[in-house]
Amino acid sequence: MDKVFDLGEPGPCGNENDTYVSNETIYKVNNLLNAGGIYNLFEKILLHNQIFPNTSYKFYGFAGYDGRSVCPVLEQERVCNAKPATQIMIDTYMSALGFSKEDEIGRFSNGTYIVWDVVPRNVLVDADGDMYVIDAEIKRNYG
Repeated sequence: MDKVFDLGEPGPCGNENDTYVSNETIYKVNNLLNAGGIYNLFEKILLHNQIFPNTSYKFYGFAGYDGRSVCPVLEQERVCNAKPATQIMIDTYMSALGFSKEDEIGRFSNGTYIVWDVVPRNVLVDADGDMYVIDAEIKRNYG
C-alpha cells in the first residue's frame, strides 16, 4: 500500500476507490466495500469493457496491507480535455447504444444488462462530442 503513491498524484476519491493520476492513466484502488467481493468487481469490469470499450479497464495488480486487506488496482486511460456530460447527452448516448431509460435518473437497461449511476459525475464529453463513461454500475439482467 505504501507504493500506491508511485502510481501518480492522488486524485478524487469516492466510497469505493482511491484514485491516482498520471499523465495518461488513472489508477483506481478499490477497497471492495461496495463491490460485493472480488468476483463481482471483476464481473462488473468485464461488463464495462464490453459495453464501453473506449474507457475499458485493465487489471494492474493488488495493493493492501499484509494479512489485513486486498485492494484490486485497476487502470483506465485518462480522458483529457473533457468535461462532465449533461444528463440529456447521456440519455441520448445510452439510447444510441440500445439502452432504454428506466424511472430512476441515470439508470438504463437493454434486456441483457442493467446499467446505473450513469450521471454527469461519471460521464465525460470532449470537444468533438465523444462520450466517455468512466464509471458506472453494471449487472446482467437475469429477470
